[in-house]
Amino acid sequence: MGHLHSDFYKHLLLNSTDLLSVIDETGVYKYVGDSVTAILGYTASEMVGKNALSYIHPDDLDKAVSVLQKVVSTDKIVSPPYRFMSKYNGWRWIESTVTNLLHDELIQGFVTNSKDITETISQREEKDLHQAYYISLYEAHPDVVFMLDIAGNFTSVNKQFKNKLGYQEDAVLKEHFLKLVHPDDFNYSLIAFKKTLEGESQDILLKVLDVAGKVRVMSIAVLPVSVGGTIIGVQGIAKDVTVDIEHQHLIKAHSEQLRKILNSVTEPFFALDANWCYTFANQAYCNHINKEAKEFIGLVIWEVFPGLMDKDFYLSCLQVEATGKTEYLEETYDTNGHLTLSYSIFPFDGGLAIHFIDTTAKSALHREMEKLSFVASKTINGVVIMDPQGRIEWVNDGFTRLSGYLKEEVIGKVPSQLLQGYQSDTETENYIRQKYKEQEHFTAEILNYRKTGEPYWVNIDVTPIKDATGELVNYIALQTDITEKKKADAEQLKLADDLYKQNLNLQQFTYMVSHNLRAPVANALGLSRLARKVQLGTGQFDNIMDKLEMSITQLDNVIKDINSILSIKDADRTLPRENVNLLNIVEEVLSPFQDELSINNAKVTLAIDCSYTMLSNKAYLYSIVQNLVSNAIKYRSPERLLQVEISVSRDARGYVLSVSDNGLGMDMELVQNQLFKLYKRFHPNTHGKGIGLFLVKTQVETIGGKILVKSEPGAGTTFTLLLGNKHVQ
Repeated sequence: MGHLHSDFYKHLLLNSTDLLSVIDETGVYKYVGDSVTAILGYTASEMVGKNALSYIHPDDLDKAVSVLQKVVSTDKIVSPPYRFMSKYNGWRWIESTVTNLLHDELIQGFVTNSKDITETISQREEKDLHQAYYISLYEAHPDVVFMLDIAGNFTSVNKQFKNKLGYQEDAVLKEHFLKLVHPDDFNYSLIAFKKTLEGESQDILLKVLDVAGKVRVMSIAVLPVSVGGTIIGVQGIAKDVTVDIEHQHLIKAHSEQLRKILNSVTEPFFALDANWCYTFANQAYCNHINKEAKEFIGLVIWEVFPGLMDKDFYLSCLQVEATGKTEYLEETYDTNGHLTLSYSIFPFDGGLAIHFIDTTAKSALHREMEKLSFVASKTINGVVIMDPQGRIEWVNDGFTRLSGYLKEEVIGKVPSQLLQGYQSDTETENYIRQKYKEQEHFTAEILNYRKTGEPYWVNIDVTPIKDATGELVNYIALQTDITEKKKADAEQLKLADDLYKQNLNLQQFTYMVSHNLRAPVANALGLSRLARKVQLGTGQFDNIMDKLEMSITQLDNVIKDINSILSIKDADRTLPRENVNLLNIVEEVLSPFQDELSINNAKVTLAIDCSYTMLSNKAYLYSIVQNLVSNAIKYRSPERLLQVEISVSRDARGYVLSVSDNGLGMDMELVQNQLFKLYKRFHPNTHGKGIGLFLVKTQVETIGGKILVKSEPGAGTTFTLLLGNKHVQ
């Protein structure tokens, strides 16, 4: 077979509907096929030597770079669609197959085979748009909408089916429609169904039975559903006209059904494509502009209403087109009288959707509110006016003095998101949110934070403002600074708490003096008197001296215990704090116990994130964990190997540190009132002084925490430390 002439390949590439090119590893074109002229308008020489990424739409650039990165490590990859700048026709949608031929000595690059799929993308977008309209009309329609197969069985129903007739969806699906038809209308309904299957759309009146057996008269629009010229079923839209059937003409009822199918939304809205042409408008919009849809669909909105180009509405549409973000605005028109419209402009793939409502009455009320705000601006308390969504519209100077925020800094913000912080009470926050949701008046006390971060307490009194129709238009909140009152209340509570703790401490020391200190002193006195009566150097004298030394040692131990307790109490207000890594402190505690744990074949499990740190006293944390681990080892069960689990987790207020074991355990009903008291021991067969848990509780409370205990005889014990949020880093 002879070699094909080079012109053959040249003509083949020139007339190909695909574009063949070669780019190097950096994306620069090494070769571009001549078919580029027909596809994109460029000549091959215009593109060779230029970077392919420079032609790609900025929004699609990341996808293109990702393809180049991935193809380096594979043989071939198909890119997702991306927009490519043509010479004359703007952006074109392109899909490419990229083949890695870097290893080929002749190619040494990436071979790209590209197709123009712009028309395919446009058709897909149009199909999605129509599908979205259909789903909206089907699911949100105020009347009953259903689908039947060619046998007359229900295949789908909307939510109004249950609301209007009482039937659950699963009670009718796959059931024949005659199950709901009144016997008087059996033949009539079957004839109508048959005609619909023959391709005839119909409006019928039909008597049906609801779930309670009550007769309802339904006006039903039945439409054949066709795919590829073949009818596959029937769609119906049914309205209950039982009450007003005698007051309406049949033609009017049918027309109303059709109108509701196409115009289920009662407020004006319309859609524009990327060229600003009308693509859709509901009947409410047609009524508003006093035109029929056929008069303007397909026309450019600025040509239909050129005066809009001088309005903020035009600028907002341009802004949404440029940013792809929803815009809201309110604009007043003086043509044909005073009129205020509130717009919501939404972007969608292929254009904009615009919805608006007449807010003339609301705007008048707002102007009245502005007058009232002048009065509010003179009060020393904070006054905040919010819109129905709770966003700030206006604040007075009192609010600025309280919070430190300027007016322009808070407009459009939600007060709770701006002012409340980590120490604000979550229950109060939830209560406030619920009251806003219920649109009810309420008062509450909440901790806020100034712009500087300084906390302050306020009493807020919030009143919803509604118009003559009962629609919410504003909230007015009055804020009163109650910081000094809260400080006074807190100091009074602290004083009462300190007195309570002092009383407990006095009780503890009374116990120590009367029981633990008095006993060894009395023994020592008795022995010293007895020693005078015994001859020096005898065995009886030596025995007395041994017992005297034991009593003095006991006395010394009690004095040391008192000193330890007093040192904690004295350190309560001056305790030095530092950043402590919780995992490190636990590992330091476990290190001296390793031999004892190994001898007893104990298993220790840690569940602590290495990043968890808190501002605290390292020595106290060490002592707390050391006492709890020591107790777990000391009170292990002889019937099973010891298992200890130490974990740390985060909660809303700080850290939760747990030390759990499977040891002897305790009966909490018997010991809970004595557990943390001095010299209380609950396992008499195990050596101990009964001071460890007292020190643990005292140290935990000194660093601002709380300790909880769960235990069960024979099952083990869990100590849980709640470490306050103010110390968490």
